[in-house]
Amino acid sequence: MICAAFISVVIAGCGDDSSNSSPTSTTVPEQVTPTDPSTPTDSTTNPTTDPATNPTTDPATNPTDPVTNPETPTDTATTPTDPVTNPPADTTTTNPSTPTDPTMTAAGFYRNPAAIGLAVSPDTNGFYDVGEIYKAAPADAKIVFVLRHAERESGLGKESPLTEVGLQQALDVGAKLKSDESFYYGATDFLRTQTTAAKIAEGRGETTEVVTMEEINGGYFLTVPSDSLDAMVSKRGGSFKYVAMWAYEQPFPTLLVNLGLPGYFYDLMERGDQFVNEVVLANLPYWKRVNVLITHDLLTEPLAVYASNRTVDLKTYESYRWINYVAGITVVVTADGKVAVLPTRGVERGFLNTRDMVK
Repeated sequence: MICAAFISVVIAGCGDDSSNSSPTSTTVPEQVTPTDPSTPTDSTTNPTTDPATNPTTDPATNPTDPVTNPETPTDTATTPTDPVTNPPADTTTTNPSTPTDPTMTAAGFYRNPAAIGLAVSPDTNGFYDVGEIYKAAPADAKIVFVLRHAERESGLGKESPLTEVGLQQALDVGAKLKSDESFYYGATDFLRTQTTAAKIAEGRGETTEVVTMEEINGGYFLTVPSDSLDAMVSKRGGSFKYVAMWAYEQPFPTLLVNLGLPGYFYDLMERGDQFVNEVVLANLPYWKRVNVLITHDLLTEPLAVYASNRTVDLKTYESYRWINYVAGITVVVTADGKVAVLPTRGVERGFLNTRDMVK
C-alpha cells in the first residue's frame, strides 16, 4: 500500500510537455488524397510552441538519470492550427470505404502492413521498427514518421536540451534510415524536438533545415488547453493516467466525470483519421518521399493507440506503460494510393515503464 501510494505521488507530476494552447475546432474537415496538391498548412510560416504534456518523475529520485528523472511540466505553447479556418481542399478519401474490419480505420487506412504489400512484422509489444519499415517500403511509396523527441533533460522547460543518451538515440535512428536520398524534417519549436530532428539527419549523414511546424503540436487531441487538463488531474494521478484512460475508453472516476473531463478530449479514432488526412496527406505533395516529424508524447501516445486499434499496451493506469522516446507512428502511402498507419519505435521498445522512472 505504501509503495502504491508513493508511485501515485510521483506519477502525479508527470507529463512530457504541458502547455496553455487553445483547443482546435471540433469540426472535422473533409478527407484528402495524398496525391492531390490541395493547399496545406504552411509549416514554414506558422512556427508554434508545443502544447504537449510533460511526463515526469521526482527529480530527487535520480537527478542525473533522464529515464528516472522527472520532466517538469513548465512548457507553454500557442494556439494549434484550426482546421475550420484552413481545411484541406480535397473532399475525397484515400481508401474510400467505411470498414467494420478492425484492421482498417473508419477512413479506410490499413493497420496491417501486409495489406499494402509491406513485409514487416511487429515486435512482441506491437511496434514496428523505423529502419525495417524504411527498408521494406517500395521505392515509389511515400513515408512519414511521426515520432516523439529523444530523451531530454528535465526541469528546464521549452529550452531543455537532449541528454547524452537522447543525442545517441537520435543518431541511432538516423543510422537506421541511412541512404542517399534527402528527407524532409519538421518539428515543433522546442529545443529538444529541433535537436532530435537535426541529429536524426546527422545520423543519416545529412545536413538539412528543420522546418518548424505548428500542426504537430501536442494538443491536437485536446479540446482545451493542455494546462487545463494538467490543472484538473495534477493531484489525481497526473496526465499520464487520464490520457491513457481516455485513449483506451476507460471510465473516469465519478468526480472527474461530474467536472466534465470527458469533454476535454476529441474522439480518438475520428481525430486520428483527421490527423492523417489534414496534417500528413494534405502536405505530402509539398514534402519529400520520406519525411520525419518530431513532436511530443501527448500527440504520439494517442496516435500509437489509434494506429494499433488499441492493441498496443500503453495503459499507464494499469501497466504503467507510456510512449517511449523516438516512438510514435509511421504513415506509408503506396503509389496506388493505399495508406497504412503503424505504431512505430526508434529504439529497442516502444514504451517507457513509469515504475522504472520511480526507481
